[in-house]
Amino acid sequence: MKQLLFILLFGLSIFSFGQTNLVSNSGFDILSQCPYSSGQINFAPSWFQPIRQVSSSDLYNSCNGGGYSTPLNIVGHQIPYSDSGYSGIILYAPLFVSFKNYREYIEAYLISPLKKEYTYCVEFHVSLADTTNYAISSIGVHFSTDSLLIDSFPYLINVSPQIQNDSLTTISDKENWTKISGNFIAIGGERFLTIGNFFDDTQTIKNSTRVSNYPNNDYAYYYIDNVSVYACDSPLVEEPQDSTFIFIPNVFSPNQDGENDLWEVIANKVNSLNVKVFNRWGEQVYIFNSKNLQSDTSSTHSVTYNPAWDGYTPTGKPVPEGTYFYIVQYTLPSGETKVEKGNLTLIR
Repeated sequence: MKQLLFILLFGLSIFSFGQTNLVSNSGFDILSQCPYSSGQINFAPSWFQPIRQVSSSDLYNSCNGGGYSTPLNIVGHQIPYSDSGYSGIILYAPLFVSFKNYREYIEAYLISPLKKEYTYCVEFHVSLADTTNYAISSIGVHFSTDSLLIDSFPYLINVSPQIQNDSLTTISDKENWTKISGNFIAIGGERFLTIGNFFDDTQTIKNSTRVSNYPNNDYAYYYIDNVSVYACDSPLVEEPQDSTFIFIPNVFSPNQDGENDLWEVIANKVNSLNVKVFNRWGEQVYIFNSKNLQSDTSSTHSVTYNPAWDGYTPTGKPVPEGTYFYIVQYTLPSGETKVEKGNLTLIR
């Protein structure tokens, strides 16, 4: 029977300096419902798959008792690093000749945005599935201010990961969990974490772990568990508290699961703020105007506004899933007016 590799687990809890893990549901153990098929990573609140058409990012939990259970499931046998669940994705798949550079990813919405010039420690654990014929080294994490959503070919997310496994070391251990870790300095405002292979097939370092001559096994499939992100060092000079910045997310899921239920705009140190959201027919479904607040002091002071939309119209009706358009207008302390426009994805 396989044994978990507990090396450094206790050390992790000490090294974290008591900092909060910014990854909610880091072990994929909290469920909105029990997974019963492929591509159901969204059943683990705060997690979703950024490639939404062909991709199939999987969730496994002992509640299933079948092909998507733990420890035994359709791609192998592995005990969760902790508790009862983990995720699983394809990171390299030469067998999918119709989909060059086919990839699967998992993405999460962080509890709070990263702070500028803070150093963040990142780690997660992976294990190669039993039935896979390939092992790779190209496994990393990318942090972004907005979500990475792809609805069309190609299915490779072409960005540079801030955290990357040693490029010369392929991870071929199918018995134990292998830790991937690193740290980086945030630019500030990063709110999303994406795990996967960000290199194309020619740049992906791989080797064969052939367990079957069946061609449908020619892929690299990894279980993923125990994801953590925490501030492990702060800058010598704190970010000025009177600096002006605007944070506008581009995705939320108002399904009352307690995770990412609100679309929250953060406007720090501005004199006024006006937010409007429209559907694809141009109908206004949400509005916020700081001048309508009784405590508004925009004429003489700069303040912080944090309006939040719950996915309902002003008349109290839920809007359908889809793409919306926002206009955010704000006034700087200097009196200059700026306007930000963009798309917003609502997922239910």
